[in-house]
Amino acid sequence: MLNKLQRGDPQQGTHTHGTLAKVTFAAVSGKTHYLTDVAVSSDKATAILLIKDGTTVIWQVQLQTNNMFYSHKFSVPLKATKGALLSVEVDGTSACKANASGVVL
Repeated sequence: MLNKLQRGDPQQGTHTHGTLAKVTFAAVSGKTHYLTDVAVSSDKATAILLIKDGTTVIWQVQLQTNNMFYSHKFSVPLKATKGALLSVEVDGTSACKANASGVVL
């Protein structure tokens, strides 16, 4: 028997940039984004990972100065507001990368 998330449409994205890497899952009318995994890297010692539901930050973490790579699998997926976009972003000084995956249903 499939659980609710297994019936959703998979989504994944990656973005590389110098100062702000951002993966955006566009708003879909009547559907909800669920974020299951993120992985980011940055050359900035005080880089911040932000996850946003529309423009509202729903989760954030600062990367450790001795390890500027961060990966997280959400045991309970982060849920965006129905019909809203979901984004994952990390800042850098000249090189940063953001990867994200989840489902929309």
